Amino acid sequence: MHTSDEPLENLLFEFRGADLILRSHDNQHFRVPKCYIANSSPVLDELIQDALDAPEDAHGEAQLPVVQLPESGEILRNLLTFIFPVTPVLPSPAEEIMELLSVANKYQMVSVIDHIQNNITTYNRLFPQRDTTLRVYALAQTYGLRVEALRAAMDSLTYPMDIEDLGDELAIMPGASLYELWKYHKRVRAILAEDLKKFRSSGARGTLTGLHCTESSSSHIPRWVDIYIKSISENPKYFSLVEFSIALVRHVGDGARSGCACASIITQTINKFWKALESIYYRSLKKVCVAAM
Repeated sequence: MHTSDEPLENLLFEFRGADLILRSHDNQHFRVPKCYIANSSPVLDELIQDALDAPEDAHGEAQLPVVQLPESGEILRNLLTFIFPVTPVLPSPAEEIMELLSVANKYQMVSVIDHIQNNITTYNRLFPQRDTTLRVYALAQTYGLRVEALRAAMDSLTYPMDIEDLGDELAIMPGASLYELWKYHKRVRAILAEDLKKFRSSGARGTLTGLHCTESSSSHIPRWVDIYIKSISENPKYFSLVEFSIALVRHVGDGARSGCACASIITQTINKFWKALESIYYRSLKKVCVAAM
């Protein structure tokens, strides 16, 4: 690999002993071992074979086979960081991230796509923003990246989607994308309402058995828990251990009657309940995703 004090994004890939040149549409050359490229993409593997079969005088510089690609040098450079054992470079603008994914999808780079998606997930967890989520959803729709669109749609569940709440962010999304996202939220709420109603009726699958609360619901679980579960179906943003804890603190702070055990609920009971609720929640989202796919 070429070594320099320059930032990685300013360098070209320059492997000693390279046996292939990838050339971008803006005439940037990347000298790389063809085995890495061929193993990462069946589409590029075919293009490499075509280049190898070309007359020797067509190989160009240093008589290496040249594969001409329609992508820019910047996109190819970023893509190569997810193929070779170097620090991956994820572009910062959402537009370039989606373009990078669309190129990986075009060349059928399954492992590269997973690598990029994992980096995106990590980034989104570190820097969650509604406008970024909405932009990614709209771009994924534009590029036909169904998996990315569904992931962004799932991420958007943690944000309010009422028109009055969106404000200036409406300009981020085309009307068609906004309508599709609104339909997704509507389907999620409908399925969650049905599945969580069964969960409540089952007494939260018995996960709260033995918890004595002075305010029980008809489902034989604490009334505050029943209300909390129902709130998730009305707005998925409430699916959070933080929100659950707030509901518990509110119940205890409102002056639960003497004999209520909720104030001393043990961690094991909470974990058992949350695991069951989590299973229902993600199973409901999966139903929507399967229908969308």
